[in-house]
Amino acid sequence: MRILLHILIALAILGLGVGAYHVMKDPEKLEKMGFKVDKKKKGPSSAARRKPGPPMIRTRVAALVRKDHIIQLQSQGEIRTHNATSLTPQVSGRVVHYSEKFEDGAYFNQGDVLLQLETADYLTEVESAKAQLARAEASFAQEQARAKQALLNWKDAGFDEDPSDLVLRKPQLREAEANVRSAQSSLERAQRNLARTKVRAPYDGRVRKRNVGLGQQVGASTSLGEIFSTDFAEVRLPLTVRDLAYYTPPNKPGTPTEKNKVTFTSILAAAGDEGTTQWVGTILRAEGELDADSRQLFVIARIDDPFGLKSDQPALFIGQPVRATIPAKTLKQVYTIPRKHLSELNEILVIREGMLKRVSFTPIWSNPTTMITRDGIEPGDLLCTTRLPYAPEGAPVEIIPEEEDEADPNHQAKPGDSRRIGRKGGGHGHSR
Repeated sequence: MRILLHILIALAILGLGVGAYHVMKDPEKLEKMGFKVDKKKKGPSSAARRKPGPPMIRTRVAALVRKDHIIQLQSQGEIRTHNATSLTPQVSGRVVHYSEKFEDGAYFNQGDVLLQLETADYLTEVESAKAQLARAEASFAQEQARAKQALLNWKDAGFDEDPSDLVLRKPQLREAEANVRSAQSSLERAQRNLARTKVRAPYDGRVRKRNVGLGQQVGASTSLGEIFSTDFAEVRLPLTVRDLAYYTPPNKPGTPTEKNKVTFTSILAAAGDEGTTQWVGTILRAEGELDADSRQLFVIARIDDPFGLKSDQPALFIGQPVRATIPAKTLKQVYTIPRKHLSELNEILVIREGMLKRVSFTPIWSNPTTMITRDGIEPGDLLCTTRLPYAPEGAPVEIIPEEEDEADPNHQAKPGDSRRIGRKGGGHGHSR
């Protein structure tokens, strides 16, 4: 019974509402009920019938022009030496001196004496070799004299046949001559060992680390220090499979270097200085296989005079990370769209025939700052560079002149203002 009562109450309320609607709709019934009715007002006012049009959008614009675009591949790597050496002596001995050019970080030239070993034992070997050579030369001279005397004796004896080699002492003569050459070789070896007590630089370079000190006994396998050349440095740069679709690294000898230029900037640059200092390099070759982990191909680039020894170029450092920009394929007749002017993913706002229009496009190339496309844009379209998050498509547009100053970001619109401009670079406004 309670449920039935609730249903009846609901139906009664619904019936009263329908009746009230019909009464309010009929002016005569309202007049009979004692209400004053304006019979001239039979419908909505003209102001109510008039629908307001879309607001005038104010925006800054940039021209969209077809032009050729050179793809710039981005990569990064570390500066590394192309020729590093663990310096070792060729003879053993005690360290008696090392040069100031053999300090950590010091520069040196090819042939500079970096370290000196004790020479006493090697001087003795040289003198001993000289004495042995003198004895061998004396023995050789004696054998030459005996050979001449043997020939005279043979002729004086009246023999008609030619003398044999044994008669002329030729075997003894050759042995004496061989002893001279052996003694000469021993002297040369002793002199070379003496010269090797001075450890010389094999090329123009720089010291990474010195490992020995004064008085230390070293052998032929002792590492005196680590050095590297300074004529040029190398950078190992990874390229993705996508990059290789637009760039072909040199794979054959004799490839023109002008087509493989690369520009380097330091990743460690101070805030505001990044990109201001550049180094120009050349891609020399590509490695013969893809990296097993990343499936990337590494190319090797060369930077001449990396330490600025022959120019005013700022010095690089071994191990320094750098960013590389590699010019690749040229895309013909394309539109370049900065990412900061996108309204949505792969969508921009353009001004077409004075109206705002949303245009979707398919990028054929993109990087962190730019997108490249050929479709969706028509000649004469202007790109909206002011951010308009709530702008309706088809709204009329007023272009903000470049010389017009934008409003202060903290400015609040006041009654009577003729326009409203949003925050710099990201606001929008309309005429009232």
